[in-house]
Amino acid sequence: MTGALMAFERNSLGRGQIAITWLNKYSGVLMKSPHVGVVVDPVEVDESALTDVDAILITHEHYDHLDEGTVIDLQSKINCQVICDKASYDRLSAAIPAGKLSAANVGDGFQIKDATIHAEKSSHPAEAPVTYVITSEDGVTLYHTSDSLPFKEMADIGKKYDVDVCLCTIGIAPKATPKTGAEIAALVKPKLAVPYHGEGQKEFLTALGKIAPKIESRVIRQGEVLVYPLGKT
Repeated sequence: MTGALMAFERNSLGRGQIAITWLNKYSGVLMKSPHVGVVVDPVEVDESALTDVDAILITHEHYDHLDEGTVIDLQSKINCQVICDKASYDRLSAAIPAGKLSAANVGDGFQIKDATIHAEKSSHPAEAPVTYVITSEDGVTLYHTSDSLPFKEMADIGKKYDVDVCLCTIGIAPKATPKTGAEIAALVKPKLAVPYHGEGQKEFLTALGKIAPKIESRVIRQGEVLVYPLGKT
């Protein structure tokens, strides 16, 4: 995986593009635009490949989303911002400088260079979990649903941000399945739906074809780089 990540450079992207790679079997994702790099929930990742990052986002405190040692080490090495849910904030606050650590409550917005990050609701049994909408400097939006189940307000999130890419949880988390992942896509109505956080990608595609056949989808393997919009270089 390291080779793919090392090749994941901002300068290879054009205006209006983002690149995404799935880092683990959970919700670890690296997103880059031409000017900004963001990593979400970096668990079981190669820290040496995450050098071109401006912010770390944490969705909640569970073991497959928060690795305190990785977050602390990475922040110290590259001096990036850390934005996280309240429970993760409490665990990290003693080790990360106050000016580099922010607690994210539902409805909060943050500026990272020319990109914006908004914390939204999550339907998941954690202390204060959030999902994130990341908007690049060119207005391309990525909705990171962590390991949330679908909830009706996802339709409002999709409309509010005009989501381009939605990462849809398909397993591992309680009650999450490929079908619930397809239901997320149907609510958000992104231009592109990508299954992650678990296995069952083929089942997701089948369910999405039945629930919302007009939504384009793409399966990515762990470590694979996906450039959006599709077909542009």
